[in-house]
Amino acid sequence: MSYTRTLSELASTAEASAINALTQLADETLPPEAYGRAMRAVGHELGRCFARDVGVSGKNVYLAVTVEDADYLAAGIAAALVEAGAKIAVACFWNTRKKAGGYKWLDVATIVNEYREPMPEHLEHLVVVKSIISGACVVKTNLMHLLETAQPEQIDIMAPVVLEGAEDRLASEFDPDTVSKFRYWLLAKDDTKDDTGNVVPGIGGEVYGRLGFDGQQGKNAHFPEFIKERVAARL
Repeated sequence: MSYTRTLSELASTAEASAINALTQLADETLPPEAYGRAMRAVGHELGRCFARDVGVSGKNVYLAVTVEDADYLAAGIAAALVEAGAKIAVACFWNTRKKAGGYKWLDVATIVNEYREPMPEHLEHLVVVKSIISGACVVKTNLMHLLETAQPEQIDIMAPVVLEGAEDRLASEFDPDTVSKFRYWLLAKDDTKDDTGNVVPGIGGEVYGRLGFDGQQGKNAHFPEFIKERVAARL
């Protein structure tokens, strides 16, 4: 299958080790433990580049993450932000994805569980984290849910890989004032999906299996160590 991958401008300023980790994610033979390490390394570099470019020291940054990304991609991002002096809070969502109305093209991502820390009164950055953005339905659902109460100055959408056209699909779901706050932080853009709906090379397939979860049901039964640690710290 032929495809085109375009590295982003951000990737040109990233550490070579992170770009190597991005390449590792596309390796379908990589075992879950090594895959998780690579995803965390990519996350740490995304967080480092974000902190470098916007200057997060002393600022409020609210991370919106999915359960499957929490222990790896999101944990890496969070570590880099804390190292840079940001004040972070976290929301984690358990989403169930399915086709609506029998239409193959109509995805929904219902939130079936959530963990949410208090939203700061003044929020500079709402960072929406996803391992890969393709149809953008999970990002859309989680962001819409948070914007019911959050009023961030900037909305930062952060992912290692985005499918070409995903930004336009996401923008079409929001009003122009909200879209004007969007800023994307990504390392690569791919233009191809395979017959199963996975982006090629993307992140090497479906992230649930790559991280060792038993499908959607398995990942939704998981409670991330990253969130356990944050709960313990708040007690």
